[in-house]
Amino acid sequence: MNDQRQHRQPTSPSNENTEQTPDTKKARAARVTKKKGELLTEDEKKANHIASEQKRRQNIRTGYDQLIQIVPTLTPSQRSEALILQKTVEYIKYLLMEREILEGQVNDANQQ
Repeated sequence: MNDQRQHRQPTSPSNENTEQTPDTKKARAARVTKKKGELLTEDEKKANHIASEQKRRQNIRTGYDQLIQIVPTLTPSQRSEALILQKTVEYIKYLLMEREILEGQVNDANQQ
């Protein structure tokens, strides 16, 4: 790959995407908590399931957004999940190859 390629620093999965959106607030409010031993009604179970599914989808979207920020060949306008995964794999392979080259250079320098 090209040595002049521009690299972005990976961002830590800190609290940058932990803001509560209106959807996550609704999901949290929809969850029902009961005292120990009390059974949930079917409507409460359904509400909990919907809230959990919305949270799962939001976490997946956040993960794709983070990949778009980290992988230099991706732009925010590229929202195809297949493309994001493909370019992420290519970038990881590139980084592994670059690492091997650098390790070889370090080993050569140490042997001289």
